[in-house]
Amino acid sequence: MKTKLKLLALLSALSINAGAADQAANGFQGELGFEFTSDYYFRGERITGESTQIKAKASTDVSIADAFVCAFVNQGLQSTDSYLFAVGLQDSYLNDNVEAKLGWLHREDSPGDAYSELFLSVGIDTLLDPTVTVYQDLDDSLTTGEVGVSHVFDISVADLTLSGDIGTTEKMTGSTNYYGAGATLSREFGGLLASAGVEYVNADDIDSETVFSVGIGVKF
Repeated sequence: MKTKLKLLALLSALSINAGAADQAANGFQGELGFEFTSDYYFRGERITGESTQIKAKASTDVSIADAFVCAFVNQGLQSTDSYLFAVGLQDSYLNDNVEAKLGWLHREDSPGDAYSELFLSVGIDTLLDPTVTVYQDLDDSLTTGEVGVSHVFDISVADLTLSGDIGTTEKMTGSTNYYGAGATLSREFGGLLASAGVEYVNADDIDSETVFSVGIGVKF
């Protein structure tokens, strides 16, 4: 509970102090969003049912690369809360056609059940914007590999983002393959970004599921 309150305080500070940070740090960028989702899945595993979520991201130029920090809080309406926190560096190469990220991720789904990972992600600015990410657990030597693709279509009334991912993750009980596909409509209204999405989720050890979500966010 204390961890959740600290994260919420961090998210509020990111939003309130955006203007000051923009002046103090060259290239500062931030995002803050709120979302309601019918289910919350992570790497093919259902974590909670109906949930409210808070997402935040901030990045700034630190001369050798861009440093970023991300925070995510999921509050299940009838289950335990979970959170995710990540920090790292990102940079672009080959005339900005290739982007690489290196970072550390910490995640907790229930009190006392937490783990940390190092991750490396490489994305290519080409058709479908493919991204390959590898996560290495620091406690149990478990590895996760994931490939994602996405494309944004301007349909005049809104932006339509189509995405898909496939991955394999190691657990203490064995490996699981998971995959999904989604579509999100988003539109900006006076500085606020509203969105609605649907996602198909499936994995080796679950029945397929369709997840619906609506959200609102702001960039600064």
